[in-house]
Amino acid sequence: MPINSFVFHLAFWLIYWVFASMQDVVFISQFRENFNLPMVFGSMGVVYFNYYFWIPKYLIKQKRHVFYVLSIFCIIVLNAWLVNAFLRFFISNRDYYFSWEGTFTLAVDTTVLVAFTTAFKFIQQWHERNNYAVQLEKKNLESELEMLKSQINPHFIFNTLNTIYFLMEQKEDERAKEALLKFSDTLSHQLYDYNKDWIDLGKEVEYLENYIELQRLRHDEELLDLKCDLPEQVNGYVIAPMLLIPFVENAFKHSSNSKGYKVAIHLKVENGQLDFATENTINPNKRFQEGTGGIGLKNVQRRLDLIYPDHYQLDIEDDGKVYKSHLKIDLK
Repeated sequence: MPINSFVFHLAFWLIYWVFASMQDVVFISQFRENFNLPMVFGSMGVVYFNYYFWIPKYLIKQKRHVFYVLSIFCIIVLNAWLVNAFLRFFISNRDYYFSWEGTFTLAVDTTVLVAFTTAFKFIQQWHERNNYAVQLEKKNLESELEMLKSQINPHFIFNTLNTIYFLMEQKEDERAKEALLKFSDTLSHQLYDYNKDWIDLGKEVEYLENYIELQRLRHDEELLDLKCDLPEQVNGYVIAPMLLIPFVENAFKHSSNSKGYKVAIHLKVENGQLDFATENTINPNKRFQEGTGGIGLKNVQRRLDLIYPDHYQLDIEDDGKVYKSHLKIDLK
């Protein structure tokens, strides 16, 4: 038994002994004036027998409620009679100890203790089950989060490789080399930071800049109207990795068309509050074929629920022509 647990049990029985002795002086003086350790030990035996054996076997496992009540009542009465008999023959020759009054008084004391410790047993069991449920839920959420992260990783790599392939197909070697260099930086980010729970917000911003530059290289500058407002330095804050990129990915993916399109990206941090917004025109053909959003945004919404419960606000607007996302996160 751990030291803290032993001290708790010892203090409990000392308090019981003191209070029971004080009550005897007022209510049953002839019984209380002889209140002694055999009575305490008798009650202790019944309480621990009930707590560690009788309750788990017949009340919790077998759920034999009627049998438990009747049997514990008989055990309490038998214990009271045996303790009083011991006191009568070995401690004092008072007839009180061998009477029904003495047996009844001690039985009532023991019944109160048994009722109290039985209630405590069920409170303890409820607490243990609740802790187990919390730990199980935590493990399930962690597993789900890892699954969502693993879905985001190949999805982004596929889109980036598609960008490089497009440039090579157009025989723009210099731009393809530049894109490959940016892609190398993004892979480095994923290799060293992706599996972390948190990364510096500055690294995530740098990651966004690399991705945006890759998209700038891919798209026709005459058609793309790009407005990007990212902070040059963000110090002292951390964020879950790969949380913002799906919004940017979505903005480029569903806006491009042959008639011109707009993409706007804005990020700022003030007093620990991250304010991130994207806006893009919608290509009707891509909307019809694939729909806006997709697995990337679905995953990021789920990740926000898991990582920042009650600490974020995400607003999506879609009027069929322009798609807007606005995310606020309490980074503190």
